[in-house]
Amino acid sequence: MSTPLQQPPAGDPFGAQPAPPQGYAAPQSGYGQPQQQAQGGYPAPAPAPYPPGGAFPPAFAVPQRPERFGLGLLAGLGAAVVAIVFYAAVLRFTNHEVGYVAIVVGLVVGAAMGKVGGGRSAALPVMAAVISLLAVWLGQLVGMAWTINHMDGIPFTNVLFTHFNDLVKAWKDSFVSPMDVLFFGIAGAEGFVIARRAAQAQR
Repeated sequence: MSTPLQQPPAGDPFGAQPAPPQGYAAPQSGYGQPQQQAQGGYPAPAPAPYPPGGAFPPAFAVPQRPERFGLGLLAGLGAAVVAIVFYAAVLRFTNHEVGYVAIVVGLVVGAAMGKVGGGRSAALPVMAAVISLLAVWLGQLVGMAWTINHMDGIPFTNVLFTHFNDLVKAWKDSFVSPMDVLFFGIAGAEGFVIARRAAQAQR
């Protein structure tokens, strides 16, 4: 015997949905909330945790300035030329050595190399110390040649290049002393420290 079809109530053209049988529970998600039903009767996938992997993304990293050793070296050489002329002018017009000028030489060379070079290069401060020492030495030689040119009338280029060995000998007799060695060391250390600090500030 067939069961007659029930007519939908008025105002509901599609008919009421049958109630689930007793003892049946709606599917639960991992958070205790009913899962949403997607089209076709299949449960919607659970949302992926944010951020992926359950870990927060790393903090924003500030990009570091790339190392420019070559440019830093050129900047140091340019600063050394300026320092040599300055040191030579002090010797020429004061007619005696001023040891504190050697510290200024290291400061100028180190600052120029550190600011232009930047980065984490360990060789840059070392080269700043070497260039600072050379700049102090050449500044003294150029100053002596300039003074000899002014006092004896010998051409400056002849004193500096033709009689370079005699100039170095005169430098040893006039400038090599414990105080000179001290200021040489301070100039080299100043170039090293200033170059490293300036490079770190540019990162």
